Amino acid sequence: MKITNHQNSRDNKMKKLAALLIVIGTLSSFEPYSAITLRHYLAQPIHTVVIDPGHNKFFTGTKGLFSKEEDVTLEIGLRLGEAINKTFPNIKVVYTRTTENSVEGATTLKEDLHDRANIANQSRGNLFISIHCDAMPPAPGGYYAKRVIGHKKKLEYVGKGSKKHKKWVNAPIYESYWVKNTTIGATTYIWKAQKETDKINAITRKDEETGGEEFTDSTDSANRVDWDTQSPEAKMMAQIYEQRYFKKSAVFATMVEDEFEKAGRKVWGVKQRDKGIQVLEATGMPSVLIETGYLSNKEEEEYLNSEKGQDEVVQNIIDALGRYIQYLDGVKAPSSAQTSDSLKK
Repeated sequence: MKITNHQNSRDNKMKKLAALLIVIGTLSSFEPYSAITLRHYLAQPIHTVVIDPGHNKFFTGTKGLFSKEEDVTLEIGLRLGEAINKTFPNIKVVYTRTTENSVEGATTLKEDLHDRANIANQSRGNLFISIHCDAMPPAPGGYYAKRVIGHKKKLEYVGKGSKKHKKWVNAPIYESYWVKNTTIGATTYIWKAQKETDKINAITRKDEETGGEEFTDSTDSANRVDWDTQSPEAKMMAQIYEQRYFKKSAVFATMVEDEFEKAGRKVWGVKQRDKGIQVLEATGMPSVLIETGYLSNKEEEEYLNSEKGQDEVVQNIIDALGRYIQYLDGVKAPSSAQTSDSLKK
C-alpha cells in the first residue's frame, strides 16, 4: 500500500502526541506509566559506571601533612574500578583519568572539568562517581595559636609628637598552644534539582549525542519516537529526567553515607549543591561526589593513604552500589521519608 506524505505527517504527529501524553502523565505522578515505556525511560539498569578521581598534578586539590588529594583520589578510584569489575562483571567501568595528568590534556581547570563531564556523557553512563578528599583550614595536622594567660605592668610610650610620654599599662601575657585539626568524616554531595540548570542541558546534549537513546524505547524500534531535543516535549522530558536523576542520586548518596557509618566512620550526611561542582551539574545521569575524608586530620590522612583504609572505603562504596542496584530492581528500596531525612540543604 502506498503511504502518502499526509499520512506520514499525521502518523508523526500522533507519535509526538503520544509521547507528550506520557510526559504529562509522568509529571503528575512519577509512577511507572507502563511496563514498556517509562520503565525504560526512567529506570534503566546499570550498565556503565563512570569513576572520576578528582584533581590531578596540574589542577591540584587539598594537601595533607604528607599526601596530596589528587594522588589519594586516583588510588581509591582505580581500586574502586577494579572492585566493580570483580563484583559486578556485567558493568562497564569508565575512568575520567587513570594517570596523574590532566583529563584529555586540558590546559585550564575549566577545560579539565568540561572534559570529565564529556567523557561521562559520551560513555552513556548510568552512574557518575567523583572521588575527592576534604580539608579544614588553616593547616593540615594542626597549628599553633596564642591565648592570653594574664597581664603584667609595662612601661610604654603613648601618644604622638609633643604629647608622646611614658605610661604604665597592663600588657597581656601570651602563651602559644597547639590546636589539632580534629575534623574528620565523609560527605556525599548531589546536584540540587532546579527548573533550569546545566544538568537539564547536559541531559539534552547526551540525548543528541547518543541518537536519542534516552528518550526512546529500545525494545520496540517500530514504535520509537524521533525527538527534537529543542522541542517543548524534549525539554519537559529533560526536566523529568533531572528530577528522576536527583532522586536516584539522593538514594545512592544516602546508601554510601549509610555504609560509611556502618563501618564506624564519621559522616556528615548527603548535601545538595546548586553551584560550585561542575562535574555534577554537567553530567546527564545520576551523579554523586564523595568526600572520602579529611586530609587535614593526621589520623584520617593516614587512614586514607593506607591499603586498609582505601580497601574499606572502596568496599563501602561497593556495598552501596549493590544496594542501589537492588533498589533499581525494586528490592529493598528505601522509603522516600528515609531518603528525605538524610538530605541536608
